[in-house]
Amino acid sequence: MTAPAVVHLHADGPDGAWTAAAGTALRAGTTVVLYASAGSWSVPDGTGLRVLLGREYQRYRAAGRRPAARARFAASRALVKHAAAAVLEVPAHELDLARGPGGRPYLRGCDRLGLSLSHTGDLLVLALGLDGPIGADAEPLGRSGCRALLARRACTARELADLRALPAPERGDAMLRLWTLKEAYTKALGVGTGLPFHTFGFTVEGTAAVLHGSTGEPVLPVEWTFTTHRLGTGHVVSTARTRAAGP
Repeated sequence: MTAPAVVHLHADGPDGAWTAAAGTALRAGTTVVLYASAGSWSVPDGTGLRVLLGREYQRYRAAGRRPAARARFAASRALVKHAAAAVLEVPAHELDLARGPGGRPYLRGCDRLGLSLSHTGDLLVLALGLDGPIGADAEPLGRSGCRALLARRACTARELADLRALPAPERGDAMLRLWTLKEAYTKALGVGTGLPFHTFGFTVEGTAAVLHGSTGEPVLPVEWTFTTHRLGTGHVVSTARTRAAGP
């Protein structure tokens, strides 16, 4: 039986049942998306946090004067390190999280494990995959900012036509799916905002998506997989993943 392209697991703490399920799914070649509230991964400042964060502790201290921003930073890193530790079977504090030139996070010495972190409000989302880069993005459904102006700036002509063909009440959430797919793709590429969103697009078919160029023609071979799902939390989360070329 073919493994599903992606599984979504509620990461309710470092010792939850999700840890075994995540390892099993990853070894089967499945993309794993963990989601959790930042509050459920709260880590107070102190020796334990300094040990867990390692080199990133100074980034935590510089994460702004707002307590909520610093707390979310600590929670997101705790989720990343405990998730990776569960998969790699090593202590969480031994893992060193770093960022590449394009801002894509990675674990030093663990090139096989691709990861991508997203957060919106109190929701944390972490996507994991083996043997290739991965990107993920999440947004709350019904977000009021998804209006015609954003679509014109971020969409291809084909995407705009597809949006206009939908009933008006469905366009906002459909736009969010496109937006999160574009965010996930650029995160997986490690280019951040360097790739203008209106130069590439997606057609969504259920929970899968197909990449197309500015003219509407599908592009890229099959090594890329794109997914978009609605979470029970009232959010949409999308992923982009490519497998590294073999030797």
